[in-house]
Amino acid sequence: MSTAIAKTKKITLRTADNHEFEVDEAIAMEFVAVKTFFDENPDATEAPIPLPNVSSKCLSTIIEYCKSHLAFRARGSSSSVEDETKAYDEEFVKAQDNESLKEMILAANYLNIKDLLDMLNQAVADRIKNKSVEFVRRFFGIENDYTPEEEAAVRAQNEWAFEGVDPDDD
Repeated sequence: MSTAIAKTKKITLRTADNHEFEVDEAIAMEFVAVKTFFDENPDATEAPIPLPNVSSKCLSTIIEYCKSHLAFRARGSSSSVEDETKAYDEEFVKAQDNESLKEMILAANYLNIKDLLDMLNQAVADRIKNKSVEFVRRFFGIENDYTPEEEAAVRAQNEWAFEGVDPDDD
């Protein structure tokens, strides 16, 4: 068994900030974009695969996520494994700040990792749920293009939408 592990094929990935990561083929194949590259280029050389839209910090986190999920899947499908996976995902999301979450969403989308993308999108939705317009603008870096008068008019017309909003907690 240890010889099989020693012979595991490695794939090198190069990030936007020019860091290289050598990962097991099984992990690299979790990234549909990388898998597609190899499907379309079966004679690909050992050259690093460029990931121009992914930073090294982000890729490192995504690799750890994929390693954990591969390990969970290898253990089979049972309610205890599903509970462990869910708990892992919750802790994974809690450990990320808002900027990291947004960056990982872009990377997961680029790499085409659907499960991770879905989980991260839900995490962002949970973080902005029932928050004020101002909080959501700050969260996404959106500049307010309404004049104070226009914003007051919109708020007056849609007063119901501003009821019961949670206090902002950056």
